[in-house]
Amino acid sequence: MNLVNKYANPGRSQYWDNLKGILIILVVLGHFLWEYWGLGYSDFILKFIYLFHMPAFAYVSGFLSKSENSRSKEKIIRLLLMYLIFNSTIMILNNFLFEPYFTFISPYYSYWFLISLIIWRLSIKYLANIKGMLIILTAAAFLIGFWSDVTNVFAISRTIVFYPFFFIGYTQNPEKITALLSNRKISDYIKGILLFIIATGLSFFIIEMTDLLTQSNMVMDTYTSVMDFIARFVFFDVSLFMIASLTILAGNRLIPLLSRLGKNSLAIYVLHRPITFIFVLLFPKEAYSDSIVIYALLATAITVLLLGLDIVSVNLNLIFDRIYVLLTSGIEVINPKRKRLWGIIASLSVVLFLAQPIIITLVNNKNGGKEGSGSSEFPIHRTLTSEQEETIENSVSLAFVGDLILLQGQVENAYDEVSMKYDFDPMFEYAKKYLDEADYAIGIFEGPTAGAEAGYSTSNYDDGIPMALNFPDSFAKAVKDSGIDFVSTANNHLLDKGIDGAYRTQRILEEAGLSYIGSYRTPEEKNAVKIVEIDGIRIAVLAYTFNSNGYTDKYFLEENTSITSILVDPKSRFFSKVKKSVLEDFQRIKALQNPPDLIAVIPHMGTQFIHETDSYQNTWNNIFVDAGADIILGDHSHAVQPIEYRTSESADGSEKKSIIVNCPGNFANSYTEFNGDATSIVEIYIDKIEKSINGASIIPMYTQSPSNGNYRALPIYSILKDDELQKEISILEMKRVSEVQNLVTSVMLGVELTLDQAQERYYLFPDGYARNMASPLSIEASNQDSPILKALVESDRITFVGDSITNGSRNGGYGWFEPIAASFPAKEIFNASWDSATTKTLIENLAKITEHPSDLYVIAIGTNDVRYRDKRTCAMDPESYVNNIDALVSKIRERNEDARFIFVSPWLALANDPFTKLPVDERDQLLEAYGKALKSYCDQKGFIYSNPNIEISGVFGRKSESDYLVDHIHPNASAGITLYSEAFISYIP
Repeated sequence: MNLVNKYANPGRSQYWDNLKGILIILVVLGHFLWEYWGLGYSDFILKFIYLFHMPAFAYVSGFLSKSENSRSKEKIIRLLLMYLIFNSTIMILNNFLFEPYFTFISPYYSYWFLISLIIWRLSIKYLANIKGMLIILTAAAFLIGFWSDVTNVFAISRTIVFYPFFFIGYTQNPEKITALLSNRKISDYIKGILLFIIATGLSFFIIEMTDLLTQSNMVMDTYTSVMDFIARFVFFDVSLFMIASLTILAGNRLIPLLSRLGKNSLAIYVLHRPITFIFVLLFPKEAYSDSIVIYALLATAITVLLLGLDIVSVNLNLIFDRIYVLLTSGIEVINPKRKRLWGIIASLSVVLFLAQPIIITLVNNKNGGKEGSGSSEFPIHRTLTSEQEETIENSVSLAFVGDLILLQGQVENAYDEVSMKYDFDPMFEYAKKYLDEADYAIGIFEGPTAGAEAGYSTSNYDDGIPMALNFPDSFAKAVKDSGIDFVSTANNHLLDKGIDGAYRTQRILEEAGLSYIGSYRTPEEKNAVKIVEIDGIRIAVLAYTFNSNGYTDKYFLEENTSITSILVDPKSRFFSKVKKSVLEDFQRIKALQNPPDLIAVIPHMGTQFIHETDSYQNTWNNIFVDAGADIILGDHSHAVQPIEYRTSESADGSEKKSIIVNCPGNFANSYTEFNGDATSIVEIYIDKIEKSINGASIIPMYTQSPSNGNYRALPIYSILKDDELQKEISILEMKRVSEVQNLVTSVMLGVELTLDQAQERYYLFPDGYARNMASPLSIEASNQDSPILKALVESDRITFVGDSITNGSRNGGYGWFEPIAASFPAKEIFNASWDSATTKTLIENLAKITEHPSDLYVIAIGTNDVRYRDKRTCAMDPESYVNNIDALVSKIRERNEDARFIFVSPWLALANDPFTKLPVDERDQLLEAYGKALKSYCDQKGFIYSNPNIEISGVFGRKSESDYLVDHIHPNASAGITLYSEAFISYIP
């Protein structure tokens, strides 16, 4: 029998095939574009598609699941086999091509729909007859977003969110559909078109005017804010309008291509995803341009045409028929009651699936209700060593800031009606301190000073007005006065006012006393090696730009070869020529009779508004490093990007380290979309003797505009510590400051640091981030007679022992005692603590506690004994608690008989503690009982006792706990640990 004829179904509905044909095209197109979310036209198309295409697919699948055959054991098993085979295949491909991540229970990419379809088909027969079930399912779809335990395991979130659409399809009256299709009137078409216009109009409005649609929202992740809930509400509205429209308008006749694609949509769905991997590799996100949309459309057309062939679908069905027969033939003989067993297994599967969040919650609360290990989710950051501090202190510092650029509004806001001059000094007011402190500071002067007669900057970007930049002359002086010593003029706005404007810019910079590179009057000027000297270190500087607006590569390579130095795309026909020219620049430097100590390159390149490098940057950075660059100071992306260290072999065979600052962000650009308000000052530290790179640091900054002033760069540390500046920052604005802090540190350092971990500079060495120690305490005179303080002063070696609060495993490694340690820098301080520790944990880890014999042991333990209530690891009553403490003391004194002890009463916890096994009142009463038992023990033994909770709870009664805690129990890295340390020392028995 002909295979095509075997699987042909003359009774198929062309209507539903046409609908599926439309949707499968959108599915495939969406997957080709998914990696380009947030970029250009791809972003718009993706968001539009994802607002309705999968709900519509669920609706169609629901209607087509009415037949018993679609819900039969054979169909369910076939879907499960498809999931196991294709999800495993894509998992392997993903690990080879992208990231190492293996899991069989969390679907990869689009294969979640197979799991959802299985669950829907297994359960719909039972749910469809329950009154009000659609309301229940819809409520669940919205409420599931509040459940933080819900993960991608078995695609539970999307299964629940899309279930109402499947339910609507399943319960749709076939007779009504038939009546509609057989008797559609013009009014029906008008209604369908109006619904389409409403859905499309609402979609366009949401996409263009809001930031509601994120990737997280489109894959139905847990809510992170109320806006995510609103996004889901909008999603449901658009989907319902669009489904109604498509239901009314879809054709009921054979549409040769479309009908075939719909008929074979399952084959297209399961087979197309690996092809999208090839597309992403061919067109990496880093090299994005809107032309990728065209390529994606072509790739979609080719993919659906090939995979939608009948022969592909027929053979796929044949393969799974044979697999099914092989798996089930033996079972049928062995188990004659297989149908009943199948029903039981199916029912249990659905129950277990729907109960997954509860199971996850129970598992999380298992093992004593512990919060976790803190190893990856809660990183602990190492502190600067004394050697690193000394290295930085004795280094030459080179500061670098991003694009010094003035858009139209910035120029206009700087005009002073009284003096009739342009004043840009406020832009630099708060950053000036850091630029002045550096031994040398470099910036990017991104635009000409062509004079007022040429017309100052037009456009504020993306406002429909052609952009041509031109700065008032006073801007050059403001840049110089800010502490910036040197600028690059090699950028894409160099010729916004023509050659004369570029030449005049050079003159204005010279008059302002600013050294520069990047634009030249003559070939001799261009070929001269630019060397700057910083405290005895000589650095040769090269500057390049990827182009200048309105001018072709040919112009700079053949018509005007001296005005600037350009780079070109690695795919350009000029690439070899430009690379040769760049290498000659390096050779010219190395050939000097007195060659410089270091070579720095300032390349103006990169994709705008993305926080990662593109292939263009990576290619040229590699060329620069291989050619001998020690420092690369990149810009143009207007977005912070990672700092990289590279190791290479120098001419004498020794190891040489280079540093790449891909982009520090804007300086203070008024275009604050796409995180344009998140920026930084980068400092590079150069060894005075070895003339090599020691390390780097960043100073995160937030771009702010007062209502009566201009945009200005505010170091985030200044916002937190300057009382006067704080008065100019609203509570709502502080939320954005927090986001900027997280973004800048996570991108540039590879470590997300919160505001409570704020410090003036964040240090990045070749082996990673290292932080400053917390600030020391201001010890009051009234504390001088404190027995606690006296014990600390008299001890040379101190070990702090405890649980996660001592460990600092929720705030980056800032133990509660760190301000105390910082107050006694000459003492040897040791930390012996464990996440989720109890008194038994300490006894089990005695060897580590006594690894560094100390004069004084400060032990803060017992809270988890009360909270976890696990007999295997906890002291279940005050007497057992004290016995464990005494056993610990005895063991320590076996190794150090002169050891002294300070015990801290079990730490308090808030009422929102999710890990306690007891009601809050009962927990607090027990904590108090443990504390009293501990005090009594200390009185008997002559040990020092401290109960910081008295002062801490008093502060919490007057101020918000969130100012001090990161969660229900752990102090944050600033005010929190300071409060805990002060409360510990100031306690008077």
